[in-house]
Amino acid sequence: MARPVRGLEMDFDQRRALESLARMPTTAPRSAQRARILLACAGGLSQEEVARQVGVRRRIVTKWCGRFRKLGLAGLADAGGRGCKPSVSEETRALIRTQATRPPKGRTRRRVRSMARRAGVSVGTVHALWQANDIKPQLTRTFKLSNDPQFETKVWDGIGLYLNPPDKALGLGCDEKSQCQALERTQPGRPLGLGHIRTRTHGYIRHGTVILFAARSYLDGKILSRTAEQHPHKEWLAFLKVIDRETPLGQAIHLIMDNYATHKHPTVKSWLARGLLFSAPEFRRMRGKRYFQTPGRFAS
Repeated sequence: MARPVRGLEMDFDQRRALESLARMPTTAPRSAQRARILLACAGGLSQEEVARQVGVRRRIVTKWCGRFRKLGLAGLADAGGRGCKPSVSEETRALIRTQATRPPKGRTRRRVRSMARRAGVSVGTVHALWQANDIKPQLTRTFKLSNDPQFETKVWDGIGLYLNPPDKALGLGCDEKSQCQALERTQPGRPLGLGHIRTRTHGYIRHGTVILFAARSYLDGKILSRTAEQHPHKEWLAFLKVIDRETPLGQAIHLIMDNYATHKHPTVKSWLARGLLFSAPEFRRMRGKRYFQTPGRFAS
């Protein structure tokens, strides 16, 4: 007499989760196969019939039915401890991570090869651990802070123009570009047209250099500019008067500029202090970045 089929019992939530695993296209193939095995066993089929239907051996069906009865849905996951054991101990890994920030005496930073010799592992192991933990001893980030006691106040004065612009005011980023070459081509070029690109001759004639003063509105991108042969404080003051003339009368103007000596000349400061609606938080530019440096408001 044949042995009776032992059914696989599961509740509604477990059946629904298994059906979802077997149906979803994003499920891993091994997980979907295990879900189909359990659902077929729960449907009353024998292990032989389930094995033929799913296309596996009977011992595979026995294995996953036993895992499900013991652990439930958690039994569908692969058991831990499989695969190759790590060849580098956790103590060695901790040493490689911590000693990366502690260079040897007489050195400014730890190198991959010296760290590999210290830990007794390969260079690739050290590199992989440092890369996984985002450790980069070869890189250095520079910074510069002002020693001005009112540094923080002035920083927020400038940042506030971006984060919380004042109502009905105009913010302009101002700067000058020195030593712009005034070049004239020796022959006229061909303009752009259908079927050919624009051309220009290689030769040119130098006409000295010019200084470009420019201010860009951060609201609409409008640019105010002026050229000069030199850039003393008189030319900078003339450019400020251009801004005053080209902007609406009575509108508050906030200038964002560096702390170049021309911008801080006493004549320029006295002109800004004549009750005009100008405000100029200054800052220093170093290595392509900007750091706030000197006084906040010349006038309000």
